[in-house]
Amino acid sequence: MTRTHRRVRLAAAVLVTAAAVLLTGCSSGSDGPGGSGGSGTKDAARGGSAPAATAPATASTGSAGATSAPSAPADPASDAVPSGPKVPQGELTPVTGSFTKKEKAYLTGRVPKGTDPAAVLQLGQETCDRIASVARIDRDAAIGGIITGQIGGANGAVTHLCPKQEDILRAAETGFADGSYTVGAKAKAGSVITPGTYRALTPTKDCTWTVGTKSGTARKVTVTAAARTFGSRGCFAWAKEDR
Repeated sequence: MTRTHRRVRLAAAVLVTAAAVLLTGCSSGSDGPGGSGGSGTKDAARGGSAPAATAPATASTGSAGATSAPSAPADPASDAVPSGPKVPQGELTPVTGSFTKKEKAYLTGRVPKGTDPAAVLQLGQETCDRIASVARIDRDAAIGGIITGQIGGANGAVTHLCPKQEDILRAAETGFADGSYTVGAKAKAGSVITPGTYRALTPTKDCTWTVGTKSGTARKVTVTAAARTFGSRGCFAWAKEDR
């Protein structure tokens, strides 16, 4: 087994382990790194689902490294909030105890009417705990998990509940998952990525990419505006290299 394979399997195992711990209630409301602290919500019902353990499958390939259908870059800033009427901020109270100012800020506009706000808060706390748990083992796996959507709702959770994880979120915001993209000046517009130098996060040994007509397997690639297109598979996710 190669070193790369061991790293990918470790990252996948970390995601599964972190999800299992969270779903059994061992890490809710923790005050550890990335935790959100106690708030009277320890007995709230849990919800959500565990993230996938491996990178999402890509579409069939047309040319080396490029998928046949374009996929939009993940947007960590986009937290899925159900549509419809929400519980007003003044009515956001748990059955027991009280919410902190930061917790109430997180819940504002996120709790559909008829939903226990403590359960919604629990999901945000689980997201924070998941990011922290994975990052302790492999920072790149945590960044990639946010980029690919394996760790959802990161923007709101990190902003309000675990700001210590902001560096992970900021790194994820520069990245994108395996797929086919157009290279342009405006990022996050459909399937457009910006030019720059990117590195693969927890790639497999089969990681391949194309920039324009050039193909390669290096774990770092420079995407120029002149290339116009970029595609990859087996690389899991890409993050812009720090300058």
